Amino acid sequence: MSGPDDEMPSQRLKTDTSTARSPSPGRTWPSDDDVPAVLLFVVLGAFGLLIPAQNDTFWLLRSGREMWATKAFLTSEAFSHTSFGAPLHNHWWLTQAMFYGTYVLGGPVLLAAFAGALAFLAVWGSYRLLRGGFEIRLMLLAFLALATVPEWAIRAQVVSLAFLVLMAHLVERDRIAWLPAVCVVWANAHAMVIFGVAIAVACALEAAMWTRRFVVRDAFVAVACVVAPVLSPVGLEYWPRVLATVSTSRELQLQEYRMPFEVAAIPFWVALATLVVLGIRRRRQLAQHPRQDRILLLASAILGVAAVTAARNIAFFSVIAAPALSRVLVVAPPRHHRVRSAGPVGYGLIAVAVLVTLAFTAMRWQNGGSALGWQPISEGALMAVRTCPDPMFNDFEDGGYLMWELPDRKVFVDSRIEAYPATLLRRTRTAELFGDYRDLFREYKIACAIVKAGSPLDAGLRRDGVRVAYSDASRTVFLTQRGSER
Repeated sequence: MSGPDDEMPSQRLKTDTSTARSPSPGRTWPSDDDVPAVLLFVVLGAFGLLIPAQNDTFWLLRSGREMWATKAFLTSEAFSHTSFGAPLHNHWWLTQAMFYGTYVLGGPVLLAAFAGALAFLAVWGSYRLLRGGFEIRLMLLAFLALATVPEWAIRAQVVSLAFLVLMAHLVERDRIAWLPAVCVVWANAHAMVIFGVAIAVACALEAAMWTRRFVVRDAFVAVACVVAPVLSPVGLEYWPRVLATVSTSRELQLQEYRMPFEVAAIPFWVALATLVVLGIRRRRQLAQHPRQDRILLLASAILGVAAVTAARNIAFFSVIAAPALSRVLVVAPPRHHRVRSAGPVGYGLIAVAVLVTLAFTAMRWQNGGSALGWQPISEGALMAVRTCPDPMFNDFEDGGYLMWELPDRKVFVDSRIEAYPATLLRRTRTAELFGDYRDLFREYKIACAIVKAGSPLDAGLRRDGVRVAYSDASRTVFLTQRGSER
């Protein structure tokens, strides 16, 4: 297979980059063509300001508070009574420290704005890599919004989205030698650094298949990216622990680790099918494309496989696949038409969108952001848990919030898969889903339990006559016989 470096520049495929970035020299911005994209970005900005908290948010904050207080890494489990003192492979420490530091500076609002900005910049960065006319870019921007927004939450995933797009920009600028340095930082923020490795592997594959003169360099870069996570507190245990966590998560059948067969995943399947069909049809023309196009296509293929196996990976696929699609879609030569300023109507629409966004954001942040996940458990339920005896049982999703709001109480489990034995997580999951709790409660001498109202576990405890200490539409707090005797 001949390499494109052996061809004359005039022989290479010409791609339309005249409208890839705006504003271009001598062009009024925003133009009529830009208004739809600007309005969509305003909507995305609203989503960024309203990015919700979820169970991961609170254990990230609790861990960050512990590290700031002790000025040391968390190397052992400190927040549960089931795994207290066990070694903790904490590869999220950088995200934990950043999130808690941001929270201290500005509370939930600033933390949400920070996490939302990371997600927004990931989409913006992907958009800046798009090629083609404004119709193609607008369509792919809509795809980016649909595919990524479901993953926007105050969790480490938004940090990884930003890192992934940063790596794509380094590839676009032929700064591939910088990829291992990014992976070192990324590995200390989130285990999704594996997608950074995928980008480096795509570079090496492209070099082996087309641009032969970069084979040695890119192979070395790929190996360096694989080794990069060793430069973290987890050290040589990094990849084995990450693989074990993924395996346990799949075994527990967590929703985000399932294959994406929901209606919301339709844009992903359409994009993946389009990418596969176009990649096959254009395979003979790929040698005439710029090298960056081929790398994006290969990286999209790798991330596409990851997204097929787990819905949580769709957002990561989309921010790389959108630029790749823009470079292989059939587009007619751009028609020369007069570029006009957005005018009063365009500016008016943008102004109205911004004002509506600000008003809606202020409304949603009322009551301390309770509508955005900042109070998933009512004050009444928390009070009941505060006064009930140890040891306590809680389900998988409530652990993070309880360890944050009730720092003096040891939780049963939380969503840190790597912090607990797989057998304990499986038994807890069985209790939640099927109400089979007796052996588990007996072994751990459970005196108090907070469970989701209406769940199989709630029904089982009520059926067995366990005393209800508190109940509302969301949670029920039970006192077992052991707890009632205290």
